[in-house]
Amino acid sequence: MNRKEIYEDVSSLLLLVPFLAAAFYAIYLWAVAGFSSYLPEQVYLGVTRNPDLFLLGILAIILSTVMEVSSVERARRSERVLQLSKRLQKLAVASFLLAILTAWYANGFSPDLGGTGADLFAGRYTIVFPALLVLLSFLIVTPVSLKSLAQAKTVAIILLLAVPVVIDEVGKRSILLGLGGSLLLTILAAVMLSWRGKKPSGLSSAQ
Repeated sequence: MNRKEIYEDVSSLLLLVPFLAAAFYAIYLWAVAGFSSYLPEQVYLGVTRNPDLFLLGILAIILSTVMEVSSVERARRSERVLQLSKRLQKLAVASFLLAILTAWYANGFSPDLGGTGADLFAGRYTIVFPALLVLLSFLIVTPVSLKSLAQAKTVAIILLLAVPVVIDEVGKRSILLGLGGSLLLTILAAVMLSWRGKKPSGLSSAQ
């Protein structure tokens, strides 16, 4: 097995670290609390509010991404980075859907989704983690320089970076303000990402 194959295998395993670590820790907390038909709410919150699990997951994803890029020849790195960006976005979606499903499970699959939504946002890192994966997916395909700081895409990335901070800090004081602020920043980021600068008509006619 050559170095490239080893890097690819290790990077694939690293992608599973956030999910496996959360699963094992949940089983541990569940065993301590006593196994039951449904996942206890305190177990769900114990996992989703654990900063060590969050940092471990983010570091594993970043290390996996770095290994993937470094294992590819320079001529093919741009293509590989685009593939990794899409994969990170898929992981973000999978992570968020899994968080919703487990929150619903912790609420006994109740048709009243109020408790599920409250636990989902109380978990904090269930939103921060996918948001950072999306942010990373944009960062790896966006070269940042002093010149690019004025570009719309870079502004959008800064807004996305602020989303988890708002959820974490503002959400501690008011869930509604945290959600409202994060939603506003996300909408602004989406607008900036879809914006395309247009040259003034005078410039285009002069050229």
